[in-house]
Amino acid sequence: MKTIPDKCMDSNVVSSFCGCMEDVESVDVAVQGFCARAESGKDKNTTGDDLAELKKALIDLEEPE
Repeated sequence: MKTIPDKCMDSNVVSSFCGCMEDVESVDVAVQGFCARAESGKDKNTTGDDLAELKKALIDLEEPE
């Protein structure tokens, strides 16, 4: 099962990634939490590096086809 749609995988900016993932039907809980922190503005340390780590973790969770 894909955890990140291809159209969102290319987003390397936190705001565009989270905006893309809003349209996905079943979003991983980690993505929901990440985007909630980033969009709240409370966590000013949410960076592109954090996004890259999140993507790597989600890819590791994917089931092989």
